[in-house]
Amino acid sequence: MSDYDSLQPSAVWKIFGEMSKIPRGSGDETAVQAMFEAWAVKRGLGVKRDEVGNLLISIPATPGHERAPALLIQGHVDMVCEKNAATQHDFTTDPIKLVVEQDWLTADGTTLGADNGIGVAMGLAIADEPSVIHGPVEVLLTVDEERGLTGAAGVQAGFFTAKQMINLDSEEDTAVFVGCAGGRDTEYVVPNRGTRAPRNGVARKVMVSGLKGGHSGLDIHRNRGNAIKIVVRALQAASAEMDLRLVDIDGGSMRNAIPREASTRVVVPREISRRFKNLVDQTIARIKAEELAGSDDGLEWKVSSVKAPRCFGLASSKRTLDLLAAIPNGVCAMSQDLADLVETSTNLGVVKTERNRVRIVNCSRSSVMSTLDGLVAQMRAIGDLADAATEQPPGYPGWQPNLDSRLLAVTKKAYAAAFGSEPELKAIHAGLECGLLTEKYPQLDIVSFGPNITGAHSPDERVQISSVQRIWKLLSEILGELARG
Repeated sequence: MSDYDSLQPSAVWKIFGEMSKIPRGSGDETAVQAMFEAWAVKRGLGVKRDEVGNLLISIPATPGHERAPALLIQGHVDMVCEKNAATQHDFTTDPIKLVVEQDWLTADGTTLGADNGIGVAMGLAIADEPSVIHGPVEVLLTVDEERGLTGAAGVQAGFFTAKQMINLDSEEDTAVFVGCAGGRDTEYVVPNRGTRAPRNGVARKVMVSGLKGGHSGLDIHRNRGNAIKIVVRALQAASAEMDLRLVDIDGGSMRNAIPREASTRVVVPREISRRFKNLVDQTIARIKAEELAGSDDGLEWKVSSVKAPRCFGLASSKRTLDLLAAIPNGVCAMSQDLADLVETSTNLGVVKTERNRVRIVNCSRSSVMSTLDGLVAQMRAIGDLADAATEQPPGYPGWQPNLDSRLLAVTKKAYAAAFGSEPELKAIHAGLECGLLTEKYPQLDIVSFGPNITGAHSPDERVQISSVQRIWKLLSEILGELARG
């Protein structure tokens, strides 16, 4: 940890290091929020918690700047919990093992949690860095962002007072983000009508691994493999030539992460079990060579013998595989307004066999709400055709750009002062909490920015150390500009 302890700005990295010791997967934020409450009380800061677990910490202005307009700084404390198959790590108990690699901070075989822990650390570090001049600052720490932004959805009108806000949940330090996509999930449940495996049947396991995965919004256009889709395609190739009965199928762990691994057990006729392996091998080898070359070259797979006394019936197996095959996955449309921006996408994120049922979770996004509505309706129609129980919880709205924003003008001026150039203005194909907060606070003026983070939502996640320094400098410049009025 000696290399980590020397990182600058020290106030930011110290807070992030303390966060990394405490489990904070989505839905498991109680301990980390309690730590931040104690942190605030120790410093004499105002702190309050709302009904869903969000915290608001109030940092008083630098003396002489009490009359400056209040600024809200916002980030989410939860993280995506993903690990490599060979990594021994319990996200409910174990600390994240931080690793410094030259100009990057990463974790040992797991997600790092820089999304959005580094933004949270920056907001709170204002209280511990006397050299930063600022007016009144409120820091909003939301929960459960990664599972569906439910923390931000639960923020009630009047919880904070600021009318301008910086969201620190972006991942590109040359850009200021002014808009984001909205999103909605679809969950299917398919009954599993189990039966005894045929006497002439043998069980085989197919395991797909080695894929890059990534964020289902930020990385969806990179043509990375979806492990669930690859397994399903291999099974469908085999089922075209033989009776194939599912035992189980499991893949992915988060709705908003591209699945890196998936596995299935099936029962096939003993006399053509070798043909089953050949078909699986041929199908996946073609996908690797023809579709993923140069974008996801690490794809690996294995077919092995296992035991399975029970399985799905033929009809249940076919219905489940047909549903998984029919669900769209990947980029659906590109923006007509902003170059290289994905407009609409969908991610088949999770499939899990749970005793007498198979559960499937899909995450859809779009910056055009009517298009999102149409995609969600398509998802329901697919479920209806498969006779699956389909649930579609309320989604979250997009955040519409306001290029006349006063805070944006201040941010551009501060960026130019800090770095001698203009920032890029962008929208992001991911769900930021900004849209939900503007529903409750329609006059809230918002910008979003953050340091360079790559591999979010995967064990390849890392944050650039020098970029954190750049964003800290930018944040300090903006705070000073606002304080001076």
